[in-house]
Amino acid sequence: MSGARSESVHSRPTNSAYDGFFSLPVELRHTIYREVLAVQHPLFLFQDPGCPIETFTPERPHQWLALLYTNRKVSMEARAVLYGANEFVLEDVSKCQGSLLDSFLTCIGPVNAGFLSRLRVNFPVIESIDDISGDIGLREDGLQSLRLLQDKCTNLKILETLVYGQVSRLITEKEISNHSFRSVLLSINTQFRAIASLNKIIVRFCSGSPASSTTEFMKQLGWIVLLGNR
Repeated sequence: MSGARSESVHSRPTNSAYDGFFSLPVELRHTIYREVLAVQHPLFLFQDPGCPIETFTPERPHQWLALLYTNRKVSMEARAVLYGANEFVLEDVSKCQGSLLDSFLTCIGPVNAGFLSRLRVNFPVIESIDDISGDIGLREDGLQSLRLLQDKCTNLKILETLVYGQVSRLITEKEISNHSFRSVLLSINTQFRAIASLNKIIVRFCSGSPASSTTEFMKQLGWIVLLGNR
């Protein structure tokens, strides 16, 4: 019964104050939402084991998200701007890649996930599979994180991936002439391109520097290759 009463409350006509707001052109309403909800800095997400996701936003305005709780229709329109106009950085330090991404997408729900337009995540995990031959492969959890992006982030326009740690060492030590290395990059690119809305792929090396032949191959795939914070 409480659920029915709640639904009844939410179904009431919008009051006169909101009627005036909704009489504005939708483009103007979105401009207002953007002025309130779009921030200059990325939104950093992190999660300790067994804990909820936390967000750090530099210079976040006071009561920044209050607009989302004023009215159901305002909330629906504003959430599209909140998730579509901001960049979300997933600080995933877990052993299993994609756990933070999975938690984040589950937390915000499929509708909001579909609004996301810019994400920064770890580069898909690759690992050595034969020390003698030097062959490497794409780890299963790295593949799963890419599939999450394909399935859930249907409006993603810009994907930036961060290369560091063991993945950086594997990439910077390899020459593009290594067949397995080349195959892994091609496989990752295939997964990237399966995100139909994607129009920019950035690969940022936070540590190490790839061989010039590797950089050139990545650029041929249509990736933007950056070193450090440049």
